[in-house]
Amino acid sequence: MKQKARTKKPTAQQLQQEQLYSLGSLLKQARLQGGLSLGVIEERTLIRQMLLSALEEGDLAELPEPIYVQALLCRYGNALGLDGEALASQFFTRPVVQAPRASWKDSPAAQLRPLHLYGAYVLLIMGAIGALSALLQRTAPDMTAQPILDPEAIEQLMPKETQQVKSEPEAPVEDKPKAQARPVEVDLVLTEQSWVRVVADGSTEFEAILEQGETRTWVADQSITVRVGNAGGVLYSYNQSEAEPMGELGMPEERTFGPAVSLMSSQ
Repeated sequence: MKQKARTKKPTAQQLQQEQLYSLGSLLKQARLQGGLSLGVIEERTLIRQMLLSALEEGDLAELPEPIYVQALLCRYGNALGLDGEALASQFFTRPVVQAPRASWKDSPAAQLRPLHLYGAYVLLIMGAIGALSALLQRTAPDMTAQPILDPEAIEQLMPKETQQVKSEPEAPVEDKPKAQARPVEVDLVLTEQSWVRVVADGSTEFEAILEQGETRTWVADQSITVRVGNAGGVLYSYNQSEAEPMGELGMPEERTFGPAVSLMSSQ
């Protein structure tokens, strides 16, 4: 006698797939009959078009957990004017029961582990601690072998007694006027920016713009001619005399100085 072939019962996932495919086809047909696009349904339900398309195609891989899929079906059905709750109740949402994982405590290795092994672990840890302590003692510097401070070094650091020698008070040195190196000496002090040209003994020694606060000195044997672009911003001193402005602000000025007296020329 021929044995009848046994038919396998569909799994929970297969039931979910078939139910979702049927419900999705129903939703898609109702949407098309109403002339609605997925964009319009997205505005009504606030469900992304990608999820709406997955519902219509019955694609479980692109959808969240079954309990959330049921809520999406309800919202989609209500947006089409259908009974969303009745539609969603037809979707299989019972979770698939998985076999519990075996605990390590129930494994043969845990049951057959003898108690004396734990004692061996404790002894091993104590031995490692003892070896580490001995190593630290060998490598630590011997603080009793040498004094903390060298007596000779301390003696060198101590201040030595020195004999105080009475010295006669030095007589105050009177300030003597600075000896003039050459017969003609002209000092310039800039109180404002100015262009300056200096000719000493017929040769141009300097020609540039000096900034406020700068000081310059020129010496010569016969004569020094100074020409400035801003006479009011330049103070001059001839042969260490008191400083005086060369002229008015913003005005050019030229002066020639000789060994005895200063000679002034026109602007």
